Amino acid sequence: ATAIASQAAYGQSEPQPTAEERARALAAFGRHLPALYPLEEAFLEWPLAQADKAYAAIDGKRIKQYVSELAAISRRYRDQGHQYWGRITGTSADVETQRWVLDKFEQAGITDVRTESHDLKSQWLPKSWSVTVTGSGKTLPLKSAQPVISSPGIPPPGLDLEAVYLGTGSDADFIGRDVRGKLAVIYSNMQPSFWNHTGAREGGAVRAEERGAAAVLLILNLPGNITTQLYPTGNKIPAFSVGSQDGYAVRDLIGQAPAGSPARVQFQFELERPDLKTATLFGTLPGTTDETIYITGHRDGFFEAGADNASGLATMIGLAEYFGKMPKEKRRRSIVFVAMTGHHNNCTGGSNICTISGLWVKEHAKELFAKTALIINSEHTATAQTYVYLGPSIRKANTQNEALFWYVGGSAKLTDMAIKAYRSFGVPTYAEPEARPAGEMGGFYLEAPSLQVIDVGMFGHSDHETADVIPWTGLGGVARAYAKIIDGVNTLDLKDLQRPTGSNTQP
Repeated sequence: ATAIASQAAYGQSEPQPTAEERARALAAFGRHLPALYPLEEAFLEWPLAQADKAYAAIDGKRIKQYVSELAAISRRYRDQGHQYWGRITGTSADVETQRWVLDKFEQAGITDVRTESHDLKSQWLPKSWSVTVTGSGKTLPLKSAQPVISSPGIPPPGLDLEAVYLGTGSDADFIGRDVRGKLAVIYSNMQPSFWNHTGAREGGAVRAEERGAAAVLLILNLPGNITTQLYPTGNKIPAFSVGSQDGYAVRDLIGQAPAGSPARVQFQFELERPDLKTATLFGTLPGTTDETIYITGHRDGFFEAGADNASGLATMIGLAEYFGKMPKEKRRRSIVFVAMTGHHNNCTGGSNICTISGLWVKEHAKELFAKTALIINSEHTATAQTYVYLGPSIRKANTQNEALFWYVGGSAKLTDMAIKAYRSFGVPTYAEPEARPAGEMGGFYLEAPSLQVIDVGMFGHSDHETADVIPWTGLGGVARAYAKIIDGVNTLDLKDLQRPTGSNTQP
């Protein structure tokens, strides 16, 4: 009892920090000193085993240069005055990307090149927009605001809405809240990335519309003020996202607003739905048999699209160069490289997300894949390892990749070959493969033995997904692993690669 009393007295005699002091201490804990070296020069390299020395011909730094060239195409499109920018399907940036791919095919020695044209019907194409919050005598433009894909346009004179903050948009958050005719502001956690955020996955955005909201604003929880292009949230009312810095400004003005004078948000949004055109590009390196291996990579992407999918397209070109230098007699199977249109924007009118190439390939699967030993989808092949570590920033490490989702659809021999190849070149994966592939290959992966690794990093679909966050070591590692898998596949007959009967996933 005496010890307890002494402890109590000791605790009472110690001054306790105020809430403000605690907040300052926590904020300081996450701070760091300036970088002492550039990441680009310090990415950790995976040493090549003696048996794999031939794959040193695949140069990750050369592939990284291709990522930079593709990112430059996006920036040129932006600098022409496009607020909605990137390598957007059907636009002049898409045309420039097609020319870039065809030039690289030619430089790799591919002479068998063809294109398949596609019409894009009623493509969702934002022209201009602005979002501003006013309250407590302040007016703040929300610079990170971005319309969600398939969001309807807003006719003049725009919208001027009272803003209501709803936490994460759960049923509990709506209790006692009237959102009819107002803006629903919802905090959305990115788990792990752009395509899996709680505002959509947990239904908060749609729940707000069902309760009469006139528009939705999603605050994305990543540190900083990142602009992100979200996939559709399922709303028929205007829906926008903002970075956390802008989002917190809206939240705080809502909380600080005096009674009878609520914070309001003003929207302008001009939207076009043009009919455009695009094309799928094929380049073939002939082999010594009538059997094939396909390597696909989609061309489109938002903003610079360094990972999604400059990294995958550049990796595909690196493989074309490697196998293009190989004598035809050493290629058992023809290798067909397919630069696909992409799947990001709403360009079929009725569906939210389109994959023009994927749909066309699926429709022609029997003729394309009748004698295919393997399909490799080259998509999101590398990003630097990133961390959210206490402070207000996202930190990048000199590690060559985040762990990659991976899929193999084929025999046990193919699966074992892929696992060993990834390990040989330092390609980080989870122990558990995915049940089906993400991305462009989702429509036709069952048509032949198939595989991919894919990164779904923190910066996906955002203005921070630049060429700077793509490690050349990761690009080289994945390209080398794919090359080794192709070499191994060419030692096996078709029957030895097929997935077990009735299996859609791993054997």
